[in-house]
Amino acid sequence: MGNLIDLVKTFQEVVNQHDVEKIMTLFTEDATFEIVGLSKFAGKQQVKIIFEYDVGVNTNLQFINCKSDGNTVHCQILERNDRLDAIGIVELKYSSCIFTFKDGLIHSFAAEIPPDFVEHNRKILKKFIPWLTENHPNEYARMFSPEGRFIYNYENGRDVVPLLRKWRMKNGDKNSNYSRC
Repeated sequence: MGNLIDLVKTFQEVVNQHDVEKIMTLFTEDATFEIVGLSKFAGKQQVKIIFEYDVGVNTNLQFINCKSDGNTVHCQILERNDRLDAIGIVELKYSSCIFTFKDGLIHSFAAEIPPDFVEHNRKILKKFIPWLTENHPNEYARMFSPEGRFIYNYENGRDVVPLLRKWRMKNGDKNSNYSRC
């Protein structure tokens, strides 16, 4: 099976190269990807969508404090990307991340975002979405499902960043109130 922490390091390197096809070779067909309490994607094709979005927002991940236990690795994540930057956050530190491996591949990935960031992000979206629907209705219609759920894909990741920056500049929200890093 090899050293699982080395597999996490390989995953980090491949994610930061933004090569979605290479990333997906590291997952099982029945893999799951979860941001605890917010979203869960099941199956390799659904997981792939998240990494396409991450390429669109130029995500860079660093896994720290990793500990291996059986077929599981527990870490913390430091995330940087253009979407976070657009809302005034340099780096987001996740509370935890758990990788579960099966036959040397990632079978499940579950990460937990600090509750104060989740609340901060909700406040931003509560202001941003009405602005987007009023000022950029075509973009809103393309980026969100009829039920109002954001559609994760490369294009929406790439396109949401300049819209967030534009909203932030026009609304005077130039300083993030989120201070935890």
